[in-house]
Amino acid sequence: MEVIVWSAWLAGLAIGLFVIFHFWLMGKPAGCSTGYGNICGLVCQRVPYFRQGEYRHLNNAKLWFLLGIPLGGLLSALSSPEPWHFSFSMGMYDDILPQTYAGKAIWLVFGGALLGFGARLAGACTTGHALVGGAMLNPPSLLAGVIFFLSAFFTTHLLFGT
Repeated sequence: MEVIVWSAWLAGLAIGLFVIFHFWLMGKPAGCSTGYGNICGLVCQRVPYFRQGEYRHLNNAKLWFLLGIPLGGLLSALSSPEPWHFSFSMGMYDDILPQTYAGKAIWLVFGGALLGFGARLAGACTTGHALVGGAMLNPPSLLAGVIFFLSAFFTTHLLFGT
């Protein structure tokens, strides 16, 4: 069966139009890190940090944006002509991650926590900086995007060689 894949330029155009449409419709830039904070706020309501600002509201656009990401992936999988299945295979990362599911889970949770810490420290996630901040030609976001890509490049080189 032949798999139909979008051209890179078409997917990039769609993402760019989404960023513009989201800003026009919501009056705020798109991004996911605040949505994660909202989920933490729902779970950790007793922590003072999560009882302030947008974190305390369940009806927050960024929370719904965040929830829409896995729902969109599920709809895509369900509408795909290829059969899909759950897998715990990490592809090329299976060579460097622990072989047990518990070991993989610990490393991935640790990596996710570092990613969340970095997003809070940088003031936005990679989506917020690279896509939205880049589209707005925001100098700190452009610098953050360059740092994200360079650190990913060097980390991949360290883990997998050339």
